[in-house]
Amino acid sequence: MKSLICTARMILTAAVAAVVLPAVAGAADIKVSLAGEQVGKPPAAFEPIVGTWIVAQDGGEKVIMLDGRPWVASKDNPTKLLIETARKLYGTSNEELMDNAKQFAYYPVALLKSVDNFTNGSISLKFKTIAGEADRCSGILFNVKPTGDWLAVRYNDTENNVGLWEFHNGIRRNVRFSDRNKPFMLDRNAWHELKMTVEGAGFQAFLDGTLALEYTLGSEPAAGRRGPPNADLFPANNPVLRPPVAGKIGLWSKTDSSSYFKDYVVSPKP
Repeated sequence: MKSLICTARMILTAAVAAVVLPAVAGAADIKVSLAGEQVGKPPAAFEPIVGTWIVAQDGGEKVIMLDGRPWVASKDNPTKLLIETARKLYGTSNEELMDNAKQFAYYPVALLKSVDNFTNGSISLKFKTIAGEADRCSGILFNVKPTGDWLAVRYNDTENNVGLWEFHNGIRRNVRFSDRNKPFMLDRNAWHELKMTVEGAGFQAFLDGTLALEYTLGSEPAAGRRGPPNADLFPANNPVLRPPVAGKIGLWSKTDSSSYFKDYVVSPKP
């Protein structure tokens, strides 16, 4: 798997100029423009961490493409690359990295360079599913911590649902799914909008303008079909689930998914 990465220090502190329209803090939208990007190159506005992210041409416009084919080509022998990636991302050589690396490498992510700390407001993007045998996922990454923990909201084209997921201590777990009885059957050849909003502890996700799920950060998890919830789903044990949201943001996907992304818009609120 070809993976473009940088250290956690570079990710969180480097002053890198992103290709965005200027915004007044807490007022104007931040709209990622791809007009100045080079087709076939990694996007300048985002920092790819896991996966192969390139600028592509879709008709008459430039888009960001997650190419899942390299992930498939390397999945049988990932250990060395995964450990190197994890060490650069987590900034440590802890023995637990083996497990963390294996889990983290399942999720291609790219961080938006221009926003260091998103807390309140909305994030939206448009996506188009291109391919994927194991998965067909497109999502928004947010609340990314220096430890590598994160939250992500995504649409899964194989399950036809929207899900909110958390990643903590090298393991990803579901927080909330959209209604299983109301699947979102989307046209794979068309563009669709995924939008999330955060207001304090309140979180909402929308798909093509329809409310898909709601969640209150800090909520205690209920028992599931398999019994009591995992300890990491309790906010007392997991900082990424506690309000307020505070961290980096970006793009998210899973395993061999190939997707197009465009019109990434951040609307911060005080």
